[in-house]
Amino acid sequence: MFPKISLREINELERIFLTLIDYDVNINGSEYAKYYFILRSLAENVNMEFPLKPITYEEIQRIKKNLHRIEAKTNKTLL
Repeated sequence: MFPKISLREINELERIFLTLIDYDVNINGSEYAKYYFILRSLAENVNMEFPLKPITYEEIQRIKKNLHRIEAKTNKTLL
């Protein structure tokens, strides 16, 4: 996709970006929905398939469970 930029460089740019935003990548539900429907509409306007589906309640619960497990493991490591 980006032949002049290596995967290593992209990863480094991503790491720098996340550091600059202090890893604050939270998004509230209404903002997620807003951009989901904007992207879906744009894809439909150019007759493209939009592969993403709205996140389900079950997926949210699974993500939260994994996040709590990771946070607990991280807290144990820091102690």
